[in-house]
Amino acid sequence: MKNGTLITLLCIAFAGCQKNNGVTPGIADEKLASSAATLVTAAATSVTVTTETALKAAIKAAQPGDIITVSGTIKLTSTLQLLNSGTSSAKINFTGGTLDCSGISSGWGVKCNGSYWNITNMNIKNAPDCGLVFQYGGYNYVYNVTTSGNHDSGLQIYNQSHHNNVSYCKSNDNYDTQNGGENADGFACKLSAGAGNKFDHCTANHNSDDGWDLYGQPSTVTITNCTATNNGYGGNGDGNGFKLGSSGQNVPHTVTNCTSSYNMASGYDGNGNTGHITITGSTGTGNGKTLFYRLY
Repeated sequence: MKNGTLITLLCIAFAGCQKNNGVTPGIADEKLASSAATLVTAAATSVTVTTETALKAAIKAAQPGDIITVSGTIKLTSTLQLLNSGTSSAKINFTGGTLDCSGISSGWGVKCNGSYWNITNMNIKNAPDCGLVFQYGGYNYVYNVTTSGNHDSGLQIYNQSHHNNVSYCKSNDNYDTQNGGENADGFACKLSAGAGNKFDHCTANHNSDDGWDLYGQPSTVTITNCTATNNGYGGNGDGNGFKLGSSGQNVPHTVTNCTSSYNMASGYDGNGNTGHITITGSTGTGNGKTLFYRLY
């Protein structure tokens, strides 16, 4: 809550007490003053963290409207879990710095099960599995986040997570050594993610599997103004710029004004999805197989 609003509330409480002209405040006045004090206590906070301990404490205590800023590089030793939720009018803001996940023995780097988070201006790297995962919840906004060097997909949305907006993000050099590069996509929205997920002005470069992977995704995904290049360098990676579904599906994904170039396989591959995939204003060059493949 903004300071101006709190000051106004406190002034109202104070004015209520003054009306009694020195007489002991009434019950209504006491309740109003108590409410104002509660609002002060619950006011949004802003904290800057430089250690894993401080970061995890701030994340665990996060309330709607809070701002948590990472300064410098923090090396994680276990998955950072974003479990709380903000609100539509007061999101939880998580921003800045670098999260080096190389100290995690197994698992994801950052897991978001909450809703209404703003995750911005951050680097997430070297996780033993995916870098940043949205598993449940929704209405999260990701802006200017780079996921790199992770041992599975850089950023993944799945398992019912819905209405996430990923904008101006980069995902590069992700490689799953345990599978010879078979699974590490730049961006993955797959395996039963919910509705309303969007990618805009994002770049996937030099990932061992696909730039974007929508395998097993039952709800429409919207991809606009995105670029996929040089994907598929892993020995077992498929290497499509945009993999737009899988066999047995009929899901109408939308791809607009995108570029897909120099990927090991196809630029845009329906991968057996018989849904009416709408590709508009999108192009590319130099892909190993073809530009458009298995699109209906």
